[in-house]
Amino acid sequence: MKTLITRSASGIVFVALMLGGILWNQYSFALLMSLILAGAINEYYNITAAKREPGKSRARIKWFVIIFSLLVYWRSFLLSSPPVTSTTEVNSVLWAFVLQVFRLRDANLPMNALIPIFAFVLFAYELFTESENSFNNIGWNLIAIFWILVPILLTNNLYFEKGGAFLVAVFVLIWVYDSASYVSGSLFGKHPLFKRISPKKTIEGSVGGVLLTLIFAYFINQCPRLTMLSKLEWMILAFVIIVSATFGDLVESMLKRNLGIKDSGSIMPGHGGFLDRFDAYLFTVPFIVATIWIINQLQNMMLVFDYLNK
Repeated sequence: MKTLITRSASGIVFVALMLGGILWNQYSFALLMSLILAGAINEYYNITAAKREPGKSRARIKWFVIIFSLLVYWRSFLLSSPPVTSTTEVNSVLWAFVLQVFRLRDANLPMNALIPIFAFVLFAYELFTESENSFNNIGWNLIAIFWILVPILLTNNLYFEKGGAFLVAVFVLIWVYDSASYVSGSLFGKHPLFKRISPKKTIEGSVGGVLLTLIFAYFINQCPRLTMLSKLEWMILAFVIIVSATFGDLVESMLKRNLGIKDSGSIMPGHGGFLDRFDAYLFTVPFIVATIWIINQLQNMMLVFDYLNK
């Protein structure tokens, strides 16, 4: 009972912080993402310390990755956020247009240039460590970039293109799937989904999670702030989230099994650490961005067809 109360209380606090950070304003959103980014990378380097080269260089590289990741994130945030267009600061439509063009032209710089530069700096860093396992260290460092930093950067795309309510809906769909799978598995679970990695996850639990999440997705656009997608589009997106979230959870379980640990951290009593809470989301983001891009292209094509048929 005490464990249940602890889990419930920390879960309520977690949800409140997530909703408040995303929905309050764009700067609270950026601070929330910065916290998740720094916390997840710090946690990742702590739990994988034994797998990398020992010594002072290990601590230095962790803080270098955290600081550089935060700089890249804020660069991405500032370029992605809408430019100031008030009459006090922008005196003409032409100037507003110029600001918009330059913002859009540079918004992808962190992904197109800074991430590769970041990766190659980590390659070069190993030249000065005199490590006998340089590429082993490089591999662990690159995982931090592509598993944690890149999805957080892509979150800016979702937030500024679709809005905070859309991002909240994504998290809610992940939470609904996770909770529904847990309940269904507890009640009906008999056959392991992936016994080698996570023996407690069952096929029955996943089926229950899929059905309840798709039903939830069907009605989600009844919310006035979530009408940017149709019922069918929400269900397609929910299916993408379900599949990718399942693999995200299994991948983190594979990492913990490889490291011989139960939880990635203890930031949330009863729930584990940053990676335990955001494993599904981090793995899901690139697939969500790709799905939204495809949906947008189809919507644009339909507009063109409608125009041509008039």
